Amino acid sequence: MRNAKQLTADAFFVLQITLALVSGGSQFLRLLTTSQGVNVSWLACWLTFLVINLDLTIRAHRSRPSRVTRQTVLTYAAWTLVIAANLALLLWRGTEQWDGKDTVTAVMVGLGLLFTLLYARGRGLGLTDPLVNAGFGMCFIGLPQLTLAYKIFTVGGEGLAGAMLLAGHIGIITRLGQLLFAIREAGWDRNRQAAALSELANEGTWLLVTVAWLVG
Repeated sequence: MRNAKQLTADAFFVLQITLALVSGGSQFLRLLTTSQGVNVSWLACWLTFLVINLDLTIRAHRSRPSRVTRQTVLTYAAWTLVIAANLALLLWRGTEQWDGKDTVTAVMVGLGLLFTLLYARGRGLGLTDPLVNAGFGMCFIGLPQLTLAYKIFTVGGEGLAGAMLLAGHIGIITRLGQLLFAIREAGWDRNRQAAALSELANEGTWLLVTVAWLVG
């Protein structure tokens, strides 16, 4: 019989898959009609962030495999698929072209990556080090969401579904919960630490996006 911790972890996993479907599905439907306020660069960077964290969780699972670490991998896989679908739809429809804010995003991300590389070199860390990957992840999720918040505030955010905003917050918090369960079960390692740091950056900047959407 499963104990309370297993039941909670299972509940988090089911919630994550549901949120991925609700968030990705609602945004997909919204993009079928309008993409106002949505940056191509934001979705592309978000997808990159998810791929980085998916890799981190796969590495953590391989080092100490368990039911919880497997669920965490599947969670990031589900979010990766739904965001990839949204980006593919946006590119296929061609309604949102690359603009100045996308260029600003690309420059900011590029500078962030350069700073991360210089920091890693100064500390003698390799490109595959989990904390270096966390820096990459924070660049790909935090900086584009700052630009997204500004764009929504200035031109409106009709293209961003409210359900996606809410599901995003719940999703980040429950993913952090999954990481906490994995840490308690398998121990605190650099892969889990890296994933948690990038998710904290994700939540902080997603709050700014939400504020811009509410007042814009």
